[in-house]
Amino acid sequence: MKTLAIQQPIKQLRQRLRLLGPADMLVIALLSTSCAVLSALHQQVYQPDISLSYLLASFTEYAKVFNLIGFSLVFIYLLLMPAPSQSVSFYRMAAIGTLTFLLSWALSMLLFPWDKTLLPPLWEAATYLLRILLSSVWVIFVLLYLKNRFTQPQFQQLQQQIHETAQQRDQAEMELHLLQAQLEPHFFFNTLANMHNLIDLDPEKAKLLLEELTSYLRASIPQFRQPFIPLAEEVSIIERYLAIQKIRFGSRLEYKLNISPNAADAMVLPMSVLTLVENAIKHGLEKITGTGQIQLSARIAQQQLQIEVSDSAAQPLQTQQGTGLNNLQARLQAAYGQAGHFSIRVQPGQCTIAQLGVPLHG
Repeated sequence: MKTLAIQQPIKQLRQRLRLLGPADMLVIALLSTSCAVLSALHQQVYQPDISLSYLLASFTEYAKVFNLIGFSLVFIYLLLMPAPSQSVSFYRMAAIGTLTFLLSWALSMLLFPWDKTLLPPLWEAATYLLRILLSSVWVIFVLLYLKNRFTQPQFQQLQQQIHETAQQRDQAEMELHLLQAQLEPHFFFNTLANMHNLIDLDPEKAKLLLEELTSYLRASIPQFRQPFIPLAEEVSIIERYLAIQKIRFGSRLEYKLNISPNAADAMVLPMSVLTLVENAIKHGLEKITGTGQIQLSARIAQQQLQIEVSDSAAQPLQTQQGTGLNNLQARLQAAYGQAGHFSIRVQPGQCTIAQLGVPLHG
């Protein structure tokens, strides 16, 4: 744990240091050197009789010190700089200034020869560097420059990306809710139409179907309002739906569910799998006279939930898909983009197979 606590700040500092390019280093060096030139010229004004060699030596000394302080400041600022959304507070400025002074002081003791005949070297270095640091107005400029140069543009770009992502998400959710709202009455009306046919043919079955439908809707409607539900809950809804259809078809309808245990908790769009089952009955079993079988299977493979619904009717595919399948494809696009897929094919004389694949939803 201690190793991680040390490695994290080091990693963060490396990432921040990568923000500085050659052009930025040049700007800091030019600022520091400009301050050295001004300091040397200021000395020339008050001591006009000094030699050129002394002036150059004075400039060289100032340049070393200003650059030492300048780059120490950059290092400390990158170490302590606030988050992009925060301002540079007085306390953080004080900490940056103090640590800059201490770092530049420690480095100067290693890099510069201090005159031991005057003040003790530690005190001479401290007073000299502190005087220059406090008199350097460019310190504030460098802080603001770094702040604006690196943090603000990135923060604004991040804000823009978040805003665009939020807009896309809100639009996708709105489309998903509209599509889901469109699908619900489609399913209900189909079931009510089946009930209407039974009223004349078999009133007792119609009554039983109404009771089953009432129970089904009471248990299922809350699930339809969710953006995603576990596959196990979708399968439970499908079982209720097949129980209703069993009343209608009797022994003509057989079905088999084969759900892998690790797929039961995977999330799906409500009514997405039900749509495939309903399509198998409406465009498959309804069009044959003998017994038909529906098989539903689901498993996890290649980081996807893979679902397959097959019916034994093997009816030719329609030129145009119905409302349910068109709606399903639109919902998949809105929820998953290119990550979700749907296909349907016929194996002549054997079965019709509808396949649905969606990414594992967290």
